Amino acid sequence: MSRHRVLSFVTALFMITLVLPGCSQGPSEEEQAKAALNEQLAAIEQSYQDLQATRTEFDAATARLAELEAMSQLDDEQRAEMDALPARIDELATARDAAFETVQNQLAEFLNVALNNFPQAPETARALEIYSREGLLTAADTVLKSGDYSKAIDQLRSIQSYYESVDLQPYPELEATIASYDDWRYITQERFDEVKKGMTKDEVRAIAGIPYYRNIQVDEQRGVETWLYRKRDGGAAAFYFKTNNDKVYATKFDAVKTKVVE
Repeated sequence: MSRHRVLSFVTALFMITLVLPGCSQGPSEEEQAKAALNEQLAAIEQSYQDLQATRTEFDAATARLAELEAMSQLDDEQRAEMDALPARIDELATARDAAFETVQNQLAEFLNVALNNFPQAPETARALEIYSREGLLTAADTVLKSGDYSKAIDQLRSIQSYYESVDLQPYPELEATIASYDDWRYITQERFDEVKKGMTKDEVRAIAGIPYYRNIQVDEQRGVETWLYRKRDGGAAAFYFKTNNDKVYATKFDAVKTKVVE
């Protein structure tokens, strides 16, 4: 029995020596590159989750501060919380911006390789999806801050071009948002007619869109603020606000008959 066991052991060793040389070659260069791609994507996913968590916390803190400020009476604990929140919101804003930069840098590094070497890989499609979602937020911020629908459209079309370069179906929301922005960048007769005297600036924005920042004119002497909105066929419509109450007091669809600078 003992000889049988030794023979089996020696045979096993011989078989292992036959197999090991084949295994020592390791993964191919393509397999190594794909593994590195997966590692990079995993890092992006983690950074993206961190960014989303920071945004959620920032939004919650901002909403809580607004809630406390709206309360007529505060107890000592609530007052202390309200006093501490602005500093916390600033910290979260800094952390959010840093997390955003991290995600953008990781995506840029990843896509530089993936779009060239692995254009049809699921990992590439996923990275483009994250890039698209962030691009949609950036475009929305561009519109909100400056009313620059044209710039926002260019930002989103740039993202679309990455999909087109590797023959992938673009993130669905990109095309819909581009179409929406292209509509809102021009005033229509229908939207113009919905704006009435006495409306606030927020009500006008909701109906007519956010005015391009260079098309907002303030006449301090007359106490008038004018918002110009381009028309698709040229010229611009105007809404006039009294600066003492920020409410519409007059409107004119053919306020400008020449093209407004954009």
